[in-house]
Amino acid sequence: MLFCWAGVYVRAASAVGIATPVAYKLRRGAPGVVLARGMNFAVGGSGVLDTGYFQRNLSAQIDLFQAHLRGCSPTGGGVALVVVSGNDYAAVVEKDNDTSAAMAYIPTVMRGLREQLRRLRDEVGMRKVVVTNLHPMGCTPFFTRKLNYSRCDPVANAGSDKHNAALRSVLAALDPDNRTFLLLDLHTPFTDFIDDDDHHPSSSNNASARSSKTKTKTRFPMQQQRRLRPCCESFSVDGYCGQQDDAGKRLYTLCDEPEQHMYWDDVHPTQAAWAAVADTFRAAIHDFLST
Repeated sequence: MLFCWAGVYVRAASAVGIATPVAYKLRRGAPGVVLARGMNFAVGGSGVLDTGYFQRNLSAQIDLFQAHLRGCSPTGGGVALVVVSGNDYAAVVEKDNDTSAAMAYIPTVMRGLREQLRRLRDEVGMRKVVVTNLHPMGCTPFFTRKLNYSRCDPVANAGSDKHNAALRSVLAALDPDNRTFLLLDLHTPFTDFIDDDDHHPSSSNNASARSSKTKTKTRFPMQQQRRLRPCCESFSVDGYCGQQDDAGKRLYTLCDEPEQHMYWDDVHPTQAAWAAVADTFRAAIHDFLST
């Protein structure tokens, strides 16, 4: 099996009662019972394409997976989880300091993603492939900080919407009958938890979204400010969580209740947030894997 982001996989796995797989780097010496859980080829900071930090991109991760199989077919056809978390776009924004450049990069990312998904099905032989969409990126503290954590960035969220629409088109072209690929919706539960209708008007017009919003509020209650402000906050806009000065003094603050925050730092959700989001897609994964 291939899992392309450990954070989401752990929660996705727990949602369907699957134990966490061993990391590819730790595969040697792992007992057979652990190897039987599958394998995690994820690399932090990686993307569909090269992000500029020398991490293995998605294509290289699949190469390792194929080499590990050594010509054997995945047991039972195999199940893969592929998560694109936005690193491709973050790399473009960091380089050009322009959100519009990231939006223009979406077709390039989609062409690369389409080819790698095709490889998983046609060359590796995966029977089921779960692919996540993007959560509302404009609601991450990276964007909300400049807005005093009062609201989401509509331009960045428009980028998430554009990515997600393009992803739906890619999967529809690859799998018109929805037999192999499942689009795992992270966007809707994140939007519902954050409860900011202004950043994504379509959510307020969607009956299922309104229904899920009522349920998610009771499972993950938190103050509105904690939905857009991170638990770990750097003193400087250009700083980062965990940063210290030369004397070892902290250059960041930590909250007392991380479980009451949506985001741990400027881009990563908390464990509590992931647990709540995973609860929303439990049934969808069960149904998909049972067919």
